[in-house]
Amino acid sequence: MVDAYKPMDAFDSMTESTFILKPSLTPKQSTAKKTGVSHQPAFTNGGFVPLFQGKESVESMELRRRLFNEMWGPLEQLLVDTEQQVNQVGVSEVCNYVNSSYTRVESVEKGQLDQPFAEMSTAVAFAGVNTGDHNKLFESLQAQLTASGHHVALLESQYCTSLGSMLKCMLDQILGSLDEDQRAAGNSRLGVLAGAKTIAYDMGLLKLRWDEAAGSTSTRSNRVVVILQDFEGFAPMVVDDFVRIATSYCHSVPIVVVLGLATSYESIHQSLTKASISMLNVEKFNLQRSKECIDAAIRSVFVRATGMLSFGAEAYKSLLDQFLLYNFSITGFVKKLKFAAMDFFYAQPLSVLISMLQCSASGMLSVRDCPIRLSPEQAELIRMQRSVQRFLEQQLEETDDRNHFHLALSNDEYLQKTVLPQLLRRLVSFRAGYCLGIDFVVALQDMVPESLRKPIRTLHYYGIGQKFDDCMHWKALSAVVRRMKVPDMERLLAKLVAVAAAAAIVDWDFATKDGLDVLQLLQQSRALLSNPEELAKPESADTGEPSKRIRTRTDMENRPFLLFDNSSSDQMLSALDQCCANIETILRACLSPYQSAPLYEVFYYKHSLLLDTTFSAQPRAAVQAALGKTAYYIDCDCCKAATCDSDDPDTASEDGVDQRVMPSMHDTSIAYRLHQECGRMINLYDWHSAFSSVVEGESAKARGGSPCQRAIQARFMRAVEEMRLLGFIKSTQRKTDHVIRLTWGM
Repeated sequence: MVDAYKPMDAFDSMTESTFILKPSLTPKQSTAKKTGVSHQPAFTNGGFVPLFQGKESVESMELRRRLFNEMWGPLEQLLVDTEQQVNQVGVSEVCNYVNSSYTRVESVEKGQLDQPFAEMSTAVAFAGVNTGDHNKLFESLQAQLTASGHHVALLESQYCTSLGSMLKCMLDQILGSLDEDQRAAGNSRLGVLAGAKTIAYDMGLLKLRWDEAAGSTSTRSNRVVVILQDFEGFAPMVVDDFVRIATSYCHSVPIVVVLGLATSYESIHQSLTKASISMLNVEKFNLQRSKECIDAAIRSVFVRATGMLSFGAEAYKSLLDQFLLYNFSITGFVKKLKFAAMDFFYAQPLSVLISMLQCSASGMLSVRDCPIRLSPEQAELIRMQRSVQRFLEQQLEETDDRNHFHLALSNDEYLQKTVLPQLLRRLVSFRAGYCLGIDFVVALQDMVPESLRKPIRTLHYYGIGQKFDDCMHWKALSAVVRRMKVPDMERLLAKLVAVAAAAAIVDWDFATKDGLDVLQLLQQSRALLSNPEELAKPESADTGEPSKRIRTRTDMENRPFLLFDNSSSDQMLSALDQCCANIETILRACLSPYQSAPLYEVFYYKHSLLLDTTFSAQPRAAVQAALGKTAYYIDCDCCKAATCDSDDPDTASEDGVDQRVMPSMHDTSIAYRLHQECGRMINLYDWHSAFSSVVEGESAKARGGSPCQRAIQARFMRAVEEMRLLGFIKSTQRKTDHVIRLTWGM
């Protein structure tokens, strides 16, 4: 029996494997003194390189770099200021609550304050699921509370894993704030902690220091504010014990707790016990202002006429989906916007045209001369744009000036000095007209039901993504306008006239389609509504027929107010119809598609696929593509030759990729292709046999012999382990020699 015993070899088990990862040796860093050679930076000119295969001039490249820095710096500051301004509303509400807490307790006599239980003032701040923006939000709250004189401790769950560490983090911040107040008040005594080698971090220490500093009037009006930034990340037992301890000191130390929630109020009931919740005097606040912040940012960056770079429909939808369908992150929105701006200035040779747009102090864009001379490649690229060709053809039809048309197509200097300013003026006027149209819709939405109101981000998508006649929202607004009474129509026209009068439109001929004077048409509509007799039919005046006619069912459906008020004459209804038609004409003219603007191919960013692949990566699809199409990823001659020589339609997929399993492939790719032929349960022995047959097949012909069986088994074990780590398979307890094939992987 002893002779029959044989120890198991290290490679006999195919379900278990161990990998030893040796640390990479760090090479010695050579100093400049030893070599005498100074290292050049990896990137020069901020990463900008000459375009047109290196034929672009240095002046043009430097201009693109300078334009990017000049545009992105103010734009980033504008986004930061907008975010702070929007979040200031919720932060101010929390600060007012902290200032008003414990005021009633201090104003009442001591004999009337004795209660059977103590309540601690607690502010529940809903910060939203965009956890990446919580740091800036709560730091702003901490700064404002500190500026008000309160002693604030901002705690994060990663540093408060236990009650002791939580008290230590809190007391370090609060006691430091108390010491600063004492130094500012001229008290040089360091307190009871002077000379102490070890500090016992407990609430008794906080009470002792608070009583010591309670002599000043300012300290009595201040509060001790403890902010739990990510409440869901704290251990429930730690928070529960902290609430019980802090509540017992509320009579002597005014402690206010701010709980930052990312999910819902139910997380408090799930984390704390009923006894702890009963000790909290809870007030709810909403700090989730990300949607309002995005609306303000979109209005400032895209809708306003001062925005130099705009987005096309697909790119804007990608930018908006990243925010709405992911985590409402303002930081992610800004990063994606910056990436688009970098791609525009780094890869678009015509981005130098932005230098011809100048923004004045009043917010108006004007056109100036280009600071550099355009290269022949840039001039030819401008002529190749479809909008420029359409503009020149339209000018030829209107003026029949063939000399102008010939010079625009052949003379680069004439194109830069004469044609290009005309194109940019039309583009600037078109943007101003579009901004006016969005303002008209916003003013109109104030007078429609709540169900028909859309935020500015959605209105901008409708404006650039859909035609006026195809958009259901524009049709719904037009239907509401047609149902308005005379007083409502008068108020609406007054709002629209005020918006049009405040708009900075230089040339109405270029701002709207067909050169419509919007302000004049609105004023005519107001005059017509005040004097509807101008639309009276002449035959009615000659025959002396009454001005009222029998109301039909269609009239009642279009104007429901006629069911209750039948005093409106036919002239007044005709005037209302004419006003509605004028408003619809104005909206259709202002909200024309951006594809009708000249040079929209340059100034409207359209690389939505680049944004999606960069910020919405799909690792599972990438790994499956890499394992299934090895020839595209591994640049080896054997895979290329096998792919090119494959003429069998049975082994080729729909995209022409050879589906044969070749031994020259990577081991993981071989195992992946073999496992696709199996069912849900994969027998490891059968899988190993198929793997061995592939590896031994052509290797014997090429090398003169098959590899060692143990080497094949080790390679198979490594491939299986890599597939398990990638999430394609997992082990099962029912059959130890089988693995389960996962449906999706990753």
